[in-house]
Amino acid sequence: MNSQELKCFVVAADRLNFTRAAKELYVTPPTVTHHIQHLEEELGVKLFIRNSKSVQLTTAGEIFYHDAHDILLRMEAIPNRLNAVKSNEQTLLKIGCTMSQETKYLTQALRLFHRENSRVSPRIYLDDYFQLVNRLVENQLDFILGTKIMMQDRPECTFRKLSTSTTKAIIPKSIFQTSKEMISFNEIQDCPFITLRQKSIPKLKEDDLEHFLSTKVREKNVIRQDDIEAVLALTLSGYGIGILPDYAFSIQDLDESVKVVSLQESLEIDYGIIYLKKDRNKLLKEFIECFNK
Repeated sequence: MNSQELKCFVVAADRLNFTRAAKELYVTPPTVTHHIQHLEEELGVKLFIRNSKSVQLTTAGEIFYHDAHDILLRMEAIPNRLNAVKSNEQTLLKIGCTMSQETKYLTQALRLFHRENSRVSPRIYLDDYFQLVNRLVENQLDFILGTKIMMQDRPECTFRKLSTSTTKAIIPKSIFQTSKEMISFNEIQDCPFITLRQKSIPKLKEDDLEHFLSTKVREKNVIRQDDIEAVLALTLSGYGIGILPDYAFSIQDLDESVKVVSLQESLEIDYGIIYLKKDRNKLLKEFIECFNK
């Protein structure tokens, strides 16, 4: 039983004439007869009484007529109902971050983007940078925020710089006192350190600071945490000097018990948006342009 068979039956029942039904449906009379016979075989009942002078519905045909008519009306309404749902659906823009603090870079761009694309609904996903890059390559994310080093060995990715980041030392005043705005880590090398695990922030092989911290790990003088909140909580509690990239925190996250200073050995790190080179998503391009406004 299909829609064409149902249409043939309903029109034939309305006209009580197979020839007129065929003409209305733009098919041949034998085609109408074939569809009706197939329905009768499938249902196991006679739907019409036909002779040389007239065509009449059987009792079963009259009952089936109402059902068939309702089925056709519902089938005809389905595309309109689905189109109505589709018009109200929101397109997702999937964004990946290694830490919630990075979302501060998104706020202004999201605000501008929302004005022109109210039907687009952003989703922000947090994960370690290994997983984020993999999810991006597998088209599970539209773009990720991170450092340029995250896309090394990933020729299918491209990078759009937003800012230049450096590593900062968040120094509890109870551990080390300084009036300087920049110091060498040699001055604080005897202090305990608190920083992120490598799954949360890319390792820079050429970074002297990372080499220094790796040495300190062997000396069990570095506490590594999985997220920024843990690093900041332990730092503010005086357990050690927090070592973080400046894009990972803001002054509002801190209090007067600590001082933020630059490190002489810190390399500049390009921070921005990473997305697939072959991505032709028009909405993604529009969103990226919002960062320039």
